[in-house]
Amino acid sequence: MPNPPIQFPATFAAVNAVAFSNPDNSAQVVSTDAPLPVTVTSLAGTQAISAAQLPASLGAKAGAASLSVVPASDLANLEPAASAITGTTLPTGGSGLTGWLSAIYKVCNEGPAISGSATSAATVVSASNVTYMGGTFQVTSAGTTCTVTYEQSNDGTNWVALPVIPATAANAVPVTTSTATGLYAFTSAAAYVRARVSTYTSGTVTVVLVQKQQSSPNTGITLATGAATIGAVTVSGTVNATTGYTDSTTNLAAAATFTGTGRATGNTQYGFFNACAYSDQAGTLFVEQSLDTGTTYQPVASQAVSAGSSANLSVRLCGALGTGVLYRVRYLNGATAQATFRLSSSFTAS
Repeated sequence: MPNPPIQFPATFAAVNAVAFSNPDNSAQVVSTDAPLPVTVTSLAGTQAISAAQLPASLGAKAGAASLSVVPASDLANLEPAASAITGTTLPTGGSGLTGWLSAIYKVCNEGPAISGSATSAATVVSASNVTYMGGTFQVTSAGTTCTVTYEQSNDGTNWVALPVIPATAANAVPVTTSTATGLYAFTSAAAYVRARVSTYTSGTVTVVLVQKQQSSPNTGITLATGAATIGAVTVSGTVNATTGYTDSTTNLAAAATFTGTGRATGNTQYGFFNACAYSDQAGTLFVEQSLDTGTTYQPVASQAVSAGSSANLSVRLCGALGTGVLYRVRYLNGATAQATFRLSSSFTAS
């Protein structure tokens, strides 16, 4: 049917429409729900992708089904600008990253037991002591009339004596040789340690060495028993001496006074003069000092004593100690006669 002529253009709106052919050759107008199909082509033509070329699933794959990742050829290590340290060799049996990690683990833990035997005057065990602070040598077989010498070194060539202590003795002193089986503990900051047979007669000498990163201080001298000494110490008089006196147990009348004997400091091992008083009546306790061989006394301390209670005074000795400096106690009773009275004094070192 022919299109009718447009008589009134103002009443119509212009429309642009695009259509494409469906597989059944019917016309399909382009819309949001039916967009215009587009085919992407390359210079070689259209690239078809089949379902078989898409991954069936994600996740870890076997080696044959996985893609390899190759680091950049200009990187010698996993990180840019990396370099290895010098002077370090991978221990025997190790290789690659796993080998180095196991080597690091080894040095971060206690050393393994290293054993050796000798049937002549020769080194029995020798080991690097780097990263360790000490350990123990255990002589499990001493041979017959053989001497084991313990040594340490920083260059592995020049050796000096290594003091060890028999670990089974409570008061052992350090030695540098042994002739019997036993456990011998040591501490050392040297680079190498060893045990060698320095005197051989017959039999087999066997030693087991175990090293520790942290070791208790074994070297030294014990004063537990025996004749071990640390120089000469001379002590005169009696250490922490105390000299005590009972000054009076005689009851005092009302307002009466008891005056004790002046006691010379004499022995300079003393540091204090002390006084103690008990009374069933109130009174006052004094400590007095003389600096003129007892000619005159002055009170240097005093304390009130309540009825039925005690009082204690302690004064530090001062002045030119000797026979010219004396201390004494004095007690002044209150207004009521006593029925019970105890007064004592002493010199003490502290």
